[in-house]
Amino acid sequence: MSENKVRIYINKKEMTYSRQNMIKAINGFIPYLSIDDLTTLGNDIDSTKERIRHNAHEAREEGKKIPIQSNRHDT
Repeated sequence: MSENKVRIYINKKEMTYSRQNMIKAINGFIPYLSIDDLTTLGNDIDSTKERIRHNAHEAREEGKKIPIQSNRHDT
């Protein structure tokens, strides 16, 4: 079974997977996308942002349920 691998090349150099490099690669493709592609990408981005917000809100609510523990020991 072969694995699909994604590699980012900028100026013929393989780049590490950092957020900045991924954004550069994505921005490099944007001019070549059609209106439909951009609409789909925008919708995907919006739904991803909403999911991240929802997960962060749930994590905050779960955190409120955890009692605060003290590191000191009362003797």
